[in-house]
Amino acid sequence: MRKGLCLLLGGLMLGSLSLTAQNKLHVTESDTLCGEEAEVQIRRMWEEMQQSWYARIVEYQVHSQLCLPEVVRDSVSEDSLNVARLEALLNTTVFPMVYNEEIKRYINLYTKGLKSMPLILARAQRFFPFFEEVLDKYGVPLELKYLAVIESALRPEAVSRAGAVGLWQFIYGTGKLYGLEVTTFVDDRMDPAKATDAAARHLYDLSEMFDGNWPLALAAYNCGPGNVMKAIKRAGGAQDFWQIYNYLPRETRGYVPAFYGAMYAMKYHDLYGLEAAQTVVEAVDTVRVFRRLDFSKVSAVTGIPQEELKYYNPQYKRGIIPTTPTGASLTLPVKYILLFEESKDSIFRLQQKDELARISLPEQEGGSQSGPYYYKNRYHVVKSGESLTMISRKYGTSVSEILRLNHRKSTMIHPGERLIVGQTKVYTGKPAPAQPEKSGSATDTLNVPQSVRDSASVLPTDTVQIRL
Repeated sequence: MRKGLCLLLGGLMLGSLSLTAQNKLHVTESDTLCGEEAEVQIRRMWEEMQQSWYARIVEYQVHSQLCLPEVVRDSVSEDSLNVARLEALLNTTVFPMVYNEEIKRYINLYTKGLKSMPLILARAQRFFPFFEEVLDKYGVPLELKYLAVIESALRPEAVSRAGAVGLWQFIYGTGKLYGLEVTTFVDDRMDPAKATDAAARHLYDLSEMFDGNWPLALAAYNCGPGNVMKAIKRAGGAQDFWQIYNYLPRETRGYVPAFYGAMYAMKYHDLYGLEAAQTVVEAVDTVRVFRRLDFSKVSAVTGIPQEELKYYNPQYKRGIIPTTPTGASLTLPVKYILLFEESKDSIFRLQQKDELARISLPEQEGGSQSGPYYYKNRYHVVKSGESLTMISRKYGTSVSEILRLNHRKSTMIHPGERLIVGQTKVYTGKPAPAQPEKSGSATDTLNVPQSVRDSASVLPTDTVQIRL
C-alpha cells in the first residue's frame, strides 16, 4: 500500500486539471516521495491547488454547469440548431453553455425581434476593440463586452428609469466607488474610457467574490452581491444560477439569459441576415485640456460641428469642459486634432472676450440691454418619440428650465408643439430694442436670471446630425 503512494510531483494534478505549460513542474529523481511523506505532500499540494483561481474555474466548469439538453439532431429544428451553435462556443468562453426556454426566448429576441440590432452591430465596430483591450488588462473574459449590449445597447448617453447611466449603466453610488465622478458639468459614467475601466474592475471584484462563477457575478452586477447571497442562502447553499433562479429579483432572472442571447446573436448575426448599419467609424485620439473649454467656441473657431464634439465627448453634460488641476480629456476624430491644436489660442481668446463683455455690459435698471447684443428665445418643435429629457440633453439645459421658460408644470408634450429651450445672443452693434413689459410672457427676456443668460451662449444649434 505504501509503495502505491509514491508520487512524482510533476504529475500530481495532470489527471484532474489541465495545467498550462508554464505551470508544469520539471521532475527529477530527487522529487520522488514515498510513504507518509508522500501523503502529507499530496494533501498539502491538493489544498493549495484547490485555493487557486485556476482550480476554482476548472472545478466550476466541470461540476457546476448544466449540460446541454439532448435534442433531435435533425439539423432542421430550431432547438437543434441553437444547441449545435452553443456547443461550438464551448472552447471560446468560460461561461457554461446552457440551453433552456429562457435562453431560447432571448436568442429569438436578439436575432429576430430587436429592430435596433443593425445599429448595435455598427456601434460594436466602434466599441468592441477598445472593450477587449480593457477587459484583457484586468484578466476578465473578453466576452463580457456583450454585457454592454444588454445594458445600454452600446449607447454612452443611455439613462435608465432607475438612474443608471452610460454604456455600463452605473448607478451613482457604484460609480463613485470605482472613481466615476458626477458634477454639474461632468458625468464620468458617460465617458466610454473611464466607465469601461471601472466596469472591468467591478466585474473582476464580483468574480472573486463568487469564486470565478461568472453567471453569479453577472447576476450580482445587476442586482448587487447582497441579493445574490440571499438567493444562495434561500436555495440551501446552491452555487448554480439556475438553482437559485427562483430566489432572485424578477429582473435579474432575465438578465443572465439576456446575456446569453446577446452573445449568441453577436456571434451568429450573419446567419439571421443581420448586418451592421452603414456608418463611418472614425479614428479618434484624445488631447489634454487644462483650461475651461466651451464647445460652442470650439465650433465657432474651427468649424467642427458641436454635435460631433458632443458625440465623442458625451460625459460633458453642458458642452463645457471645466478647468481641472490635472487636465481633462477631449476626444476628437484624428482629422481634427491638428486643426484644434492650431486653433486653441484663438478659442481661448474668444472665450475671454465673451467673458469680459458680460462683466463690462451689465443690465441696466429696468432690465433693458445696454450692450451690443440682446437675448432672443430659441425654439424647438417637438418630434414624434421625443421627451423633455431628450430635448433638454440636446440643448444642454434641464427639464425644469424648459418647464420654467414655457410656464408649464406637466412634462407631457406632443409632436408639433413649439417649446422655448433657451436663449441666444443676437449681436446688433447698437443697443437692443426696448422690450415690452409683460409679466409671465414666454418671450419676456427681462426677468431671465443672469446665470441663464450666461449659459445661453453654449446652447447648440437646432440642426442635429443623426448618429448612432
